[in-house]
Amino acid sequence: MKNLKIVIGLTFLFVIQFSQNVKAQNKTEFLPLPSQSQPQKESDNGYILQKVGENSYVVISGFVQASFVVTSAGVVVIDAPPALSEKLPLAIKSVTSQKVTHVILTHDHFDHIGGVTKFKGAKLIAHEETSKLLRLYPDSLRPVPSSSFKGEKKILKVGGIEIQLLYPGPNHESGNIIVFVPKDKLAIMTDLVMPGWVPYRGWGNADNIPGIFKAYKELLKLDFDTYVGGHVYRTGTRKDVEDSRDYLIDLWKETNNAIGTVKFNAAAEPANVWAAQTVWFNDVANVVTEKLVNKWKAKLGGTDTFTHDTVVSTVISIFTDSPKIPEEYFK
Repeated sequence: MKNLKIVIGLTFLFVIQFSQNVKAQNKTEFLPLPSQSQPQKESDNGYILQKVGENSYVVISGFVQASFVVTSAGVVVIDAPPALSEKLPLAIKSVTSQKVTHVILTHDHFDHIGGVTKFKGAKLIAHEETSKLLRLYPDSLRPVPSSSFKGEKKILKVGGIEIQLLYPGPNHESGNIIVFVPKDKLAIMTDLVMPGWVPYRGWGNADNIPGIFKAYKELLKLDFDTYVGGHVYRTGTRKDVEDSRDYLIDLWKETNNAIGTVKFNAAAEPANVWAAQTVWFNDVANVVTEKLVNKWKAKLGGTDTFTHDTVVSTVISIFTDSPKIPEEYFK
C-alpha cells in the first residue's frame, strides 16, 4: 500500500511537470513593447479625453479612438466606433451641452462607424465611395450618409470652424478620407498610421496598398501637430507619421529585393502551385521580417508579430497592384 502511494505520488508529480513543460513549449515569446507603444492610464470613466487645440477632442479607450469638434452651432463627431458607443457620448457631455449635429464617417468599416446610430438626428457625411459601399451592403447599424462628396476635397464649416475632408484615392479602403481641422492642427486618417506600432496584419485587408503611399504623401503635406489613427493607446505626432511611412518604405523595398533573390523551390508535388507559393511567400517574408525587426523593434511595437504576414500581402500587391511605386512617394 505504501509503495502504491509512492507510485501514485510520483505519477502525479510527473503529470504536473509534463503539463508545465507542454505549456512552456506552447507559449510563444514576443518582444516587449517599446515605451512609446505602452497603454496610458485611463480615467475612472474608462477612457482618456485629450483636448487638441481650442475646439477639438480625442476619446481613447483601450485600443480604439474617435474625435469630435465643439463649435458654436453644434458638435461634429469624426467616426463612432461601437466600442465607444457609451463612452463617446459621455465624453462629449463632459465638455459641452451642444448637440451632435454632424458625424463624419472616415470610411465604411464597422469597427469605426458601427455606433453611429447613437447620434440620432445628426447629419452623416462621407465620401461617395463610402456611401456606395454602405448602399451595396445594407446594414441598419451603418446607415447610408445623407450627404456625400465627390472628388478630392470638401470644406465643411460648422459654427465658424473649418473642417477639411480630403480624399487621396483608394488606400486602406475605397472612400477612406483624411479629416483635417486647420485651426487645431489636427489630422485624422483612420487605419493608416498606428502611432508607435507597425501596421495591422496584412495592411488590415487594404483595398489598395500602393494607394497607402499616396495617402502618406497627402497627409504629410498638411500642417498638423496631432494625428488620430482610430486605434492604439495614444494619438500621434508628425514624427510618428514619418516613422510609419519610413517603415512602409523599408518594407516595400526589402520585399522587392527579396523577391529578386529568394529562390522559388517546387513543393513535394510539383503541380501543387498553391503549396509552392506558400513555401516561397514564407521564405521571402522570413528574410524581410528579420531585417525589419532588427531595425525597428525599438521604435515600433509589433514588429515581430504582424510584419511577416504584411510582407506576404506586399508580395501579392507588388505583382498585382503596382510593380513600381512612383519615386516621389518615397520622399
